[in-house]
Amino acid sequence: MHFLKRFLDFYIYSSIHVGFAVMALVYVTTFSYDLSKTILYPSCVFFGTVLGYNFLKYFFVLRIGNFYSKKYYNILVISLLALIGFLCFFLCLKQRIQIHLLFSGIAVLVYPYLRKYGWLKLFLVSFVVTYITVFIPYQSVKGLPLDFYVNLLQRFIIITSLLIPFEIMDSKTDAITMNTLPQLFGINKTKVLGILLVIPFIVLEFLKQKADYLVIPIGLLTILFITFTTLERNKYYTTFWVESVPILWLSLLLCFS
Repeated sequence: MHFLKRFLDFYIYSSIHVGFAVMALVYVTTFSYDLSKTILYPSCVFFGTVLGYNFLKYFFVLRIGNFYSKKYYNILVISLLALIGFLCFFLCLKQRIQIHLLFSGIAVLVYPYLRKYGWLKLFLVSFVVTYITVFIPYQSVKGLPLDFYVNLLQRFIIITSLLIPFEIMDSKTDAITMNTLPQLFGINKTKVLGILLVIPFIVLEFLKQKADYLVIPIGLLTILFITFTTLERNKYYTTFWVESVPILWLSLLLCFS
């Protein structure tokens, strides 16, 4: 059991889990709307997410030159491997896709400097994930359909809702000057905001040519996670279970497609 816990901790803190989650969202888009199913772009997103999230999480550790301590050595190794994997797949992509990915990379680099604006960094993360998992995959489509715009809005909404439990849990350690949503409005009102956002996420689905009813259980599950978020929850509640929602979404899509 001790080995499994250490493995799970490493799997989570090296950002491999969130890498699979973001890659799953890419596949949700490509499978749902019959876009290109090549493995190149999703794989590039996986490695790029691992690299990007590790940069965000350990930016200040890297800044003070303490990254080579024993505690962070394995994270550094995973990050370097992710960099190699990202470059290998990135170089195989079309130039316009590369440009879009570089744009999202710039947003990641800016993030550490926006942390003091807590409410802003939440929406920046939602924007970047939406851009990567919806906007870029649709670049292979000529004459963007209504579904594209609906999907953009839906993805931004559900990502924002899924980030609410993180915002609440992080409020235990966030500096009061960060002005995160829980600090500005309180935990209960922040929960209500996250829950209310799920309503348009579900309703918008019925504007599409081909509605995917799986958004209903995904929306309800998101509401449950938000509702039961408390400051007493352990670290796995958000870093494993909440982050597993996109993976579950893809799994359900594959089972019922």
